[in-house]
Amino acid sequence: MSTKTNLALDLTMFTAFLAVSNPRLTGNTVHEWLGAAFAAAIVTHLLLHWNWVVQITRRFFQKLFHQSRLNYVINALFFVAMTATIFSGLLISKDVLATIGIQLGEVSRGWKSIHSLGADASLILLGVHVALHWKWIVSHMGRYVVAPVRGLFGRRAARPLVVQPVQIESGK
Repeated sequence: MSTKTNLALDLTMFTAFLAVSNPRLTGNTVHEWLGAAFAAAIVTHLLLHWNWVVQITRRFFQKLFHQSRLNYVINALFFVAMTATIFSGLLISKDVLATIGIQLGEVSRGWKSIHSLGADASLILLGVHVALHWKWIVSHMGRYVVAPVRGLFGRRAARPLVVQPVQIESGK
């Protein structure tokens, strides 16, 4: 997978995560459908990075760069938290399941608690994940987003505007 494709997928998932994290912003129906789409995006992301998962899993207890091990643990915890959030979200769903013809009846308050706890944990773990990848994000955003936009406006846009003071001569 190309770096550009990875960046586009990551930015899309990050934006979707922020939107789905605030159901008051989107409303319940959009929250649920965006959550279902986000689940599909997570599976896609995991499949695209499957080789990394397998390699790090095999070498986890061997000599391994400490940041790779930390990244693996954070990603695994994030996956568990997101799985709990998505699964419990489906169980408490009012719109998605009804649309596909599934009626679960009254759902335990415990599932709502698991959904909230998983969502909160996911938000924290996403923050740590972004922090661990910050250099990569900034570097590739500059290369694939900022530089092309800057190029649209030509080289002049990259130079700062310098204003020379005007001297006014007195009328003597």
